[in-house]
Amino acid sequence: MAKRYSARVRTLIIGCGYVGEALGQRLIALGHAVTGIRRESDGNTRLAKFGIEPLNLDITQPGTLEAIEKPFDFIVIAVSSSRGGREAHQRVFGTGIKNVAQWLKSNPAKAVVFISSTSVYRQKSGEWVDENSSIENVSYTSKSLLESEKLIATVPGNVSILRSSGIYGPGRGFLFRQFMKGDAQIEGTGERFLNMVHRDDLVEAIIRSLSGGGGTFNITDDEPVTQLRFFEWLSSTTDRPLPPIVPEPDPATRKRGITNKRVSNTLFKDTFGFQYKYPTFREGFAKS
Repeated sequence: MAKRYSARVRTLIIGCGYVGEALGQRLIALGHAVTGIRRESDGNTRLAKFGIEPLNLDITQPGTLEAIEKPFDFIVIAVSSSRGGREAHQRVFGTGIKNVAQWLKSNPAKAVVFISSTSVYRQKSGEWVDENSSIENVSYTSKSLLESEKLIATVPGNVSILRSSGIYGPGRGFLFRQFMKGDAQIEGTGERFLNMVHRDDLVEAIIRSLSGGGGTFNITDDEPVTQLRFFEWLSSTTDRPLPPIVPEPDPATRKRGITNKRVSNTLFKDTFGFQYKYPTFREGFAKS
């Protein structure tokens, strides 16, 4: 269970988007004073409505973080490249995270949480992977993420690296939306595994990590599912036809390449006694 704070604990969310907004609301309910960094000001009114103090900074610009005046007890880094290509990804997870790490060394917090991705695991044979699995044959996105993890791991305080699988939830879920629009496709035999996590479970995992001792953890639900089984469930649940079968795509056309693995969440659950509210995609999509 998340700890409730009696004092006004200060928490900074760097990258206050889809996950950060939900996280900020939960932290405020727990007694935190939350500041959320976004690059653009178009979301400021929305953040303020949630009780999150908006702050507009571009972490890829040198020295911009020096504009932050308050000290913070906790810092969560949940940045994204906003579906940009190689250059955008490198700016955020290369230059941007380097700037954040340098700033954190001069502005330490009690705990820092960095949201990474299970895309760092490049296995392709449907095998189970955990935090000790080998990482090789990396794509440009996984290379940037791994370099970011190493940089953040050097900052003061308890540092947690949370490798999140594909995030879905209210208003989000690429394959689900494609299916409902009639645009989904089953690739090849449909036996490639999907690893997913509901946004709200990721939020609770972040909160739990803030009071932990640090480490690297996979955050993903209890049941990896093949693409075919996922669409079969959606078809049965919604009484819609299965998507058509198409050839396997060229990995070079995918930003993160194509992998096929089953990601284990055992370490985080065992370390924190954590239970997922949405342990499988079935509970999560039924709610969403």
